[in-house]
Amino acid sequence: MQSFYENKRVFITGGSGFLGRVIVENLLRKTEVKCIYMLIRAKHGTTSEERIKKMLSGPLFDKVRELKPQLHTLITPINGDCIQPNLGISPEDREVLKTNVDIVIHSAATIRFNEPLYNALILNVGAIKSVLALAKEMSQLKAFVHVSTAYSNCILPHIEEKFYPEIIGITANKALKLAEYLGPELTNNLAKDLLGNFPNTYTFTKALAEELILSEAGTLPICIFRPAIITSTYAEPTPGWVDNYAGVTGCLYAIAQGMLRVVYIHSNKPTLLVPVDFCANTILACGYKTAQQEKIEKSEPVIYNFVPDESNSIIWGTVADAGAHYGRKYPFSNIVWYPFILKVQTQRLATILVFLLHIIPSYMQDMLLRLRGEKTRMVLLNQKQEQLLQVLNYFKTNAWTHGTTNTKNLWQSLTPAEQSNFNFNMSGVCWKQYLNDILFGLQRYLVREDDETMLKAKKRLRKLQFIHRSLVALTVTGLTLFVFIVTFYCLEQRYLNTNYFSTIKIFAK
Repeated sequence: MQSFYENKRVFITGGSGFLGRVIVENLLRKTEVKCIYMLIRAKHGTTSEERIKKMLSGPLFDKVRELKPQLHTLITPINGDCIQPNLGISPEDREVLKTNVDIVIHSAATIRFNEPLYNALILNVGAIKSVLALAKEMSQLKAFVHVSTAYSNCILPHIEEKFYPEIIGITANKALKLAEYLGPELTNNLAKDLLGNFPNTYTFTKALAEELILSEAGTLPICIFRPAIITSTYAEPTPGWVDNYAGVTGCLYAIAQGMLRVVYIHSNKPTLLVPVDFCANTILACGYKTAQQEKIEKSEPVIYNFVPDESNSIIWGTVADAGAHYGRKYPFSNIVWYPFILKVQTQRLATILVFLLHIIPSYMQDMLLRLRGEKTRMVLLNQKQEQLLQVLNYFKTNAWTHGTTNTKNLWQSLTPAEQSNFNFNMSGVCWKQYLNDILFGLQRYLVREDDETMLKAKKRLRKLQFIHRSLVALTVTGLTLFVFIVTFYCLEQRYLNTNYFSTIKIFAK
């Protein structure tokens, strides 16, 4: 694999995203890639060059900077935007890409589950259409890897490594034409009808993107990589690295911070977590394998499902408990309550407990903030938290199985040295250690706290622990007393009623 990527020129979309950064880091650290063309746009007054410079200065690239001090010279920014026609790439840059690119990795996408349908269509479907058109003009192209999701066909209980165009209800091209004709507002109004059984616009548009590849890829040397829920790094370049609060990471942070205390979840359902560095390694292996197969006649692109191995899975209940356990081990200095979690399997009970343990406390905390002359925020944070949990409900309460023959064959096709250098063996994951590293990484890379701040955090944790246990003790005592009084009252009434009827019987005789 290393020799394959040597002196190659790679074009990547989504390179500044969570997965994209790890792909770029892997290419720079593990291979002698000649050049990485990164599609990137100016943002918030920061130029594309400045954004790349800032990205390369982060902790993810510490090891690469030691190995290759001039690593910034290996990345060439391609100014563009996935929401623009033809990706917004200038004619000059298009010529550079068409002439030089050997490998395309398309990982750009909106991963927001509640993204308006029009936006999701443009970003997740329109962009891949533009990338496919550009790839067909690349004279040196050897491999094209499209990053999809293991949930692209989530309305099915079992998902094989194949296409399912029949479940979508509309083709990608028709959906794009509809969006173009109707515009944002009307397209978004039709979302419920177009999505059918799909739970959100993300999974629906990812399914459409796969259908588009099936119908338009033609003879391109292309494959599809379907990862499940992408989380922190497992080992490379450092355990626990993460740069966002999306999805499960955000939930674990909320539990560890003491904000999330009740979660509606089916505890025994398997959780499909996959480390981001494993995903990056698999993508590079997919590109390598696809290039080997480019001359072989095949009916359709190869698909690689990437999910936890069935022999080494983890359940939602374990993940939720880990958020509280390791939240106490690695406390944040801004912790709002002692971390604990109640796992509830019915929506009705969850609603009641959320009102008691989320909504009421958030209003009380805001009242205290107002009295202290500070800006209120807890109610708003709680509302955002509930919105995140709502969009995750579908995935926390359902279960899927996946065929992984192609992915397992890909792993077996690598040499022992390649397997060691590009590890993505999910059967070897130690989940206990990984969950520990996720929470540690949250503290170090997102909250950006260290051993010094942890001393302060642990002191605050002990105070909150005392208050929490005191309240629990008072609550249990109060409930016990209430049950005792009610029971005593009922027994007394029964005794009085019994005596009353006995007296009546005596007088009747």
